[in-house]
Amino acid sequence: MDAAMLVKAAREEANLTVRALAARAGVAASTVSRIERRQMDPTVGMLDRLLDAAGQTLELTARRSHEGRLGALTDAWRVHPDGTDRPDWTRLRVFLDYLWLHPALTRAAIADKPDPSGSQVMDNLLAAMAEKLSDDAELPRPSWTAEIPGLSRPWCTPATPRMHAAAQSATAPQLVARGFVLASNSLWRDRWNEVA
Repeated sequence: MDAAMLVKAAREEANLTVRALAARAGVAASTVSRIERRQMDPTVGMLDRLLDAAGQTLELTARRSHEGRLGALTDAWRVHPDGTDRPDWTRLRVFLDYLWLHPALTRAAIADKPDPSGSQVMDNLLAAMAEKLSDDAELPRPSWTAEIPGLSRPWCTPATPRMHAAAQSATAPQLVARGFVLASNSLWRDRWNEVA
């Protein structure tokens, strides 16, 4: 949830108008309006002030997006409006970039079996990533990957036939074995492929 949604939801839950919230927070009504319309990003202090005026408390936490473990990525997906499971490519790339910078951590990062994600696509993608990481690093594959059954239907990102053919020829064998059509450079950056 972004700042605009937080402010609007808090204001509506408190049954306040834009003007009433602004008056309570000691800011201009135009400021509240601009924040809610995403025309202005509030500072943390401003956001705290607005939420406090609506009777809510702002709590901030910071955490690594992957905590150095593949298993921390089981929630890195969502259901797309068309009903398909869509991985969070940004979070997955951050994890892979982290291991590219810290290759000595690869074994520990992929050792533990991730909890079930609720998505057959995500479970298989994490297993394929662990298999490729271990193969590239010349490590034994984690035993838990053998426990994940492959996809029942092939999976690929939406693409034109030409893009699909190009992705198919560039899909890593570990991904192919699990039913993916996904060019390796969708996850592993070119620099990783050059090293591997």
